[in-house]
Amino acid sequence: MKITAKLASLLILFTASISSHATFDNAIEHYEEGAYKQAFMWFRSLAEIGHKGAQFNLGVMYLEGTGVETDPVKAYAWIKLSDKKEKKERAFLNEIRQKLNAEQQKEADFFFNSLDKSFSEEALKLALEPVYKPVDTSLDTENEAKPLKTIAPDYPYEAAMKGVEGWAKFAFKLDQEGTPTDIQVMDSYPGDVFVKDSIAAISKWQFETPSDKNQFNKVYKYRLSFELDKNNRKNRSIISEVKEKAEEGDPIAQYYYAKYAPMVERDPEFNTTLWLYKSAQQGIADAQYELAERLLAGQGCEKDKEKAISWLIQSASGNLGRSQFKLAKLFFKVDDKEKAYFWLDKAIESNDSEIALELAEYLYELKDSKYSLDLIIDQLNEADLERVAYPVKHHEFAANLYFLNGQFELAVESQEQAHKVMRKIKRVPDYMQKKLARYEEALATPSS
Repeated sequence: MKITAKLASLLILFTASISSHATFDNAIEHYEEGAYKQAFMWFRSLAEIGHKGAQFNLGVMYLEGTGVETDPVKAYAWIKLSDKKEKKERAFLNEIRQKLNAEQQKEADFFFNSLDKSFSEEALKLALEPVYKPVDTSLDTENEAKPLKTIAPDYPYEAAMKGVEGWAKFAFKLDQEGTPTDIQVMDSYPGDVFVKDSIAAISKWQFETPSDKNQFNKVYKYRLSFELDKNNRKNRSIISEVKEKAEEGDPIAQYYYAKYAPMVERDPEFNTTLWLYKSAQQGIADAQYELAERLLAGQGCEKDKEKAISWLIQSASGNLGRSQFKLAKLFFKVDDKEKAYFWLDKAIESNDSEIALELAEYLYELKDSKYSLDLIIDQLNEADLERVAYPVKHHEFAANLYFLNGQFELAVESQEQAHKVMRKIKRVPDYMQKKLARYEEALATPSS
């Protein structure tokens, strides 16, 4: 029996990479390459979130015994579940059933009923689909930091001449004077067209400083938009192509349409959450993570923590470090330490460079002897500094860790690196100078 494949065109319109936990096409690839166990796991992951093709192929693998022990009872049940609505596989199902004895037929019916209760279209809608609601455009969820002094970014000349509009969204920290540091691009459209000019401008801004000193390690978010006075036909044309593929069922197109359509089409009725759900159902881990975030925040849907956790577990099972870390924090909040530590350890093992700094800071603040300074330093060193502009806080945090670990020479080197970066923005503040003096004094003091 040949596994059925769905042909899908991969989008190359955007430069951002996405994490695919278990897309149908990836599972097909593994099957055709003979990696049957991996294919089986991916089909099962998709089958359990309602993918009909995956449910059918999972049944075929049980029937053939490829990647799993032969089990015609489970084969019959999964194929019947996949065909519950269309009823196109009756002849194939009858063929399988005729080969089962009376006892096996009872088992097959019982197993189908159990699958139907958990993984049918109706059951999954109740368990996983958000309850949609109109998006409240009056709430500014993008810009969490309040600017006190701004400088308008330059509009890239080539982009202006071609009529290209877009935006860049950043995450950053604030020093004690409200200067943004450790600026990291969270997302941008189209590609990185507006990133360089945005960083050049925002690095010269000044923001309101937090009243709580413990908030200086907080990560703030801000989005800069680049818009021309006229209607932009080019962007609309690109999004129109993505929309067409999304409506045809391409999961990657659905993900990108969810992210970028609101910025281009400006349709007040558009609901990002709906399209993230469609993509998440087909195994796109980034979509699953972002859907969970919206379920937790109630963006475009009713708040639903249980559904959010279900989607986080889906993406976390595909080794998405962000989801594993998010689950750990959620379970710590409800004092479920067993699950919290399980997912925290998984997040550490994921070596996800995108969360390395935040995860290292979290481990440090946790003050748990299970996580040594050496481990925290190793975690910090996983961070991809090429993704970060002006990583002052990163180097300062590294300096503090080295100092506490008795590695004074490395502490001085890291603090000097923080100063070097800060000088590109402004003069080095006194509080940073005092830190360096403290580390230099420790280095100069002979150990007893």
